[in-house]
Amino acid sequence: MKNINMFKQFIFIALLIAPSVYGAVTVDINSNRYQFETNPRLNEVLAPVALQSNWYWPVAALYQLDSDEPEQLRQQLLQQIVQLKQDNSANNELVTTLQSLERQVVAWRLAKRILVPIDYDFARVRPEFNPRFDSGTYLLQLKQRPANVYLFGALSSEMKVTHRSAASAADYVVSAQTTAVADLAELMLLQPDGKVQAVGAAYWNYAHIEAMPGAQVFIPLQSQLFNSQFELLNQRLLELASHRVLP
Repeated sequence: MKNINMFKQFIFIALLIAPSVYGAVTVDINSNRYQFETNPRLNEVLAPVALQSNWYWPVAALYQLDSDEPEQLRQQLLQQIVQLKQDNSANNELVTTLQSLERQVVAWRLAKRILVPIDYDFARVRPEFNPRFDSGTYLLQLKQRPANVYLFGALSSEMKVTHRSAASAADYVVSAQTTAVADLAELMLLQPDGKVQAVGAAYWNYAHIEAMPGAQVFIPLQSQLFNSQFELLNQRLLELASHRVLP
């Protein structure tokens, strides 16, 4: 009888700890879900899908789905936009831009981006490119070479334009419908691998920096003298955009 009771107790304890041992990591890869009983390394996660298509590894992106940080940042940003609209209600051009930004931010799909290089060949042969996953739920986005570059910020509406080889980030803004408060001299480029680059677009600071396929070009608002809120708004928009899950 004593042995039976001990066996029952063991089974009870095993059931209690099972959720933390089994299914420790869940990864959604292009609409397919993969579960791992123990914490896998990147090459193990990629193995079932790495050879299914000619993936363009520079745009592969990993997101943590069980984090509310991006949504909290979005709400802070929207609250700031509402306050700026109230404080600048007499400035029609600025209010129109803020309304456009509001629509853009609300429409974004967000998840916490984990900036780690993703490449199956590298993960198999180089330990520094083969990290182990922490327990949690993830989205791993694999794509073929994208055809577009995405523009957002001080525009009448965000837009996507066809990627052009050898074109600088500033070239994509030439035909965009920017608003009167857009700062066209201080563009920001978010490359799909997570790298952020300042892109001078004026005659005095022009820099030929190419946008990779799938990159985002941010057109910030002009900074207002003696008002740091617009600088903060630009910073928050740039940070939030780094957590966008692009099509």
